[in-house]
Amino acid sequence: MAKPVIMVVDDEVDLANSIAETIREINEYDVVTAYSAKEALDQLSKHKTFLGLGGNKIRLIFLDIKMPGTDGLQLLEKIRKNFGEDIGISMLTAYEDEEKWDRATAGFVVNYIRKPFKKDDLLGTIRNFFAGKETKMVLDTFEKHIEKKEEFKKRS
Repeated sequence: MAKPVIMVVDDEVDLANSIAETIREINEYDVVTAYSAKEALDQLSKHKTFLGLGGNKIRLIFLDIKMPGTDGLQLLEKIRKNFGEDIGISMLTAYEDEEKWDRATAGFVVNYIRKPFKKDDLLGTIRNFFAGKETKMVLDTFEKHIEKKEEFKKRS
């Protein structure tokens, strides 16, 4: 049986490769990397399945927010529109503000990981997602978003 596929999308090549290598080390998943939104969309198209129900071999994406051209939030919208909501997406970012949280949670992301990433956060996201906890992860991320909204209000 084929291993589930995880995609890492980040324009910082060294970081994307580091995340991919961390995932490969556990030897349970195939990993593809994309260094731009265009490459990510190409990979998603390449991994489409047509087994009667549609779908995609890529099951989980770690997606950087700040990228040149099409940023991660714009790419998130395109993925949801063109590939559906059954692909798990965890945002990766060094930047955090209310608008980014709003847009990410509107796209039903499973997690929001801060850069530099912590191996335990990354692997925990993968374990929880593939253990079937995606809905709980989305709800937890939304709850974190509500807490962040309060934090952002206090800052202003």
